[in-house]
Amino acid sequence: MDESRVVCPDEVSIDHKNIKLYDNMLSTTKTSTDKSVQGELVHTESKDTSIIIKKLMHATAVSHENFQTKNENKNEKSEMKIEQKDLKETGKQETFQLLYEQSKVSKPEQQQMKSKTLELKNVELRAEKFKMVDKESKCSVNVNQTDIPKCKMIPIADKFDVAKPSNVAVPRKCPPLSTPLLSERPLVLTTHLVPSLPINLFEVLVEAIEVATEKPVVLLHEPRSDRPVAKEVADIASTEWKDGVLLPVSFCFEHHLNKNNSSCVYADVVVAADRALHVQDITDLRGHRCSLPDRKKNIGAAALLFNYLYMKGESPAFFGNTLDADSQVATLQMVAGKQAEVGVLESPVIKCYKNTLPGINSLHILTSLGPLPPYRVMVKGTLSDILKRKITTYLLNINQDKEWLDRFAPFGVTGFTKNFEKFYKLDGVKSVATSVPYY
Repeated sequence: MDESRVVCPDEVSIDHKNIKLYDNMLSTTKTSTDKSVQGELVHTESKDTSIIIKKLMHATAVSHENFQTKNENKNEKSEMKIEQKDLKETGKQETFQLLYEQSKVSKPEQQQMKSKTLELKNVELRAEKFKMVDKESKCSVNVNQTDIPKCKMIPIADKFDVAKPSNVAVPRKCPPLSTPLLSERPLVLTTHLVPSLPINLFEVLVEAIEVATEKPVVLLHEPRSDRPVAKEVADIASTEWKDGVLLPVSFCFEHHLNKNNSSCVYADVVVAADRALHVQDITDLRGHRCSLPDRKKNIGAAALLFNYLYMKGESPAFFGNTLDADSQVATLQMVAGKQAEVGVLESPVIKCYKNTLPGINSLHILTSLGPLPPYRVMVKGTLSDILKRKITTYLLNINQDKEWLDRFAPFGVTGFTKNFEKFYKLDGVKSVATSVPYY
């Protein structure tokens, strides 16, 4: 069949002539069926034929009404209309054969006639489905024409989170899994990651090390990042330690870019929700106030941000004002408190404080950068190899213990994974200036 064929008015007149022929045949079929079939069967057949004729008249009327719309949308919907017309023509041919066969059928063949009428109804249902598909195609065109924003920010707080009443009760603590020998000299773990990471995270880590070593572990934390590790006291440190040895294990944090359970950390660029409509990329933040937590470090979240701007041809004067923060969580507070309009910080900090920091519900993650080197777990060089192996093996096997995973889960920790020295050898990364020189 030629796909460019369009229904003409002559074809509509032919359909009216066919209906008249159907009426004449019905008059003859009624007399013949009255002789062959008696009682209720004759009455039901006459009803079926009258219903079929009415449907045919309705189909031809619909085709006549849709003639004008077919001419207007000839190029866009020609294939759909041709399929509908083919279905109607096949339906007419089948009804013509059905009416012709009704005059000759006997009682045993009436079941076959009913099956054919059912097939005819199925053809009509298919035609109606094509009409519905045509309407849906119109709706889909309108949807595609709507303007969809290119910026797809990730809200820090879930949309369906309802404000929960504050719980002032003392939180329930999990019982210790083992009791270390308190008579022995304790191991000392020190960290410089507090308060950016909550102290509760390291309390759980300390307890895991106690189970692994069967020794008591004392926890010390230094919030000032520029202070060195107390090497005379510390046995384990979760920070950079020149005199220490790196353990081949580290945290594995949840992040949408961490798809292979890596120990590396990513940095998130955070903006206030009221800027979401005006920002589609980091380059749209020109002239804004930006909070930086670790500007002095050669490798950190601030260095990642300025390296990205450097690749885009921008200078440290890109932001209107840069505010130094004492910690990662301070950067998050500055953006939530409207002191800054944008901030960059390590993603585990957001996960740890998303349910406790006031105003964090109004923040969005614009984009993510990285990865950054993992958080270190280091031990002093004089620590016995047996303790090193016990700590490393136990932490790596925590991934198979549901109880431990449940205790680390509130901090975004999905387990522990292997760590290597090569993650910290970033010779190819060039540090850029993160401040503007004053003249």
